[in-house]
Amino acid sequence: MKPLLTAALVVLSLTGSYAQSDLLVLKQKNRTIQTWVPGSLISFQFSSKQWLQGIIKTIRNDSITMEQIDIRTVPNAFGFPTIDTAKLGIMKLHVNEVYGMPKRVYGSGIFTNGVLLQLGSGAFMFLNIANSLIRNEQVFSPLNLGRLGVAGSVFVVGSLLRAGHKTYIVLGKKYRLETIHVGADNRQAP
Repeated sequence: MKPLLTAALVVLSLTGSYAQSDLLVLKQKNRTIQTWVPGSLISFQFSSKQWLQGIIKTIRNDSITMEQIDIRTVPNAFGFPTIDTAKLGIMKLHVNEVYGMPKRVYGSGIFTNGVLLQLGSGAFMFLNIANSLIRNEQVFSPLNLGRLGVAGSVFVVGSLLRAGHKTYIVLGKKYRLETIHVGADNRQAP
């Protein structure tokens, strides 16, 4: 009974090791941020700055084969939004052709990206000008000009913060994409 059990365990372990595949790993310096395996959905910015999305078919050495897809929200027959997926074909690329990846965690983006400053100062300027016109006051009086100047300065600061805030990470010095070989080597050398 023991030899039969041992043979079964050996066969199962060999089958399991051949079933494993390579991993695609996004790293920040030496820390792993995200991993993908065949069958995973991936979204990235290609070297031509075009955003692509697809399902990973294979990961071999430093290349990825994926089925490119396009996921869109379209109205159905009753006018309600539904999700539609279009398959665009197989694409093979090298990991160095990936330019950027979307950020997974945005954190408190509205407080750090300048949008809140732009909205607040824009609303203040609109109300200030509207109230001045309603009350038949001068819009550019010395008292009102200082208030509009401060609001305009806050808007410019918000615009500068928004220009420097990106929703994606660029691969390079800090971030890198690499493949990791997992399991037994079932490929033949060239």
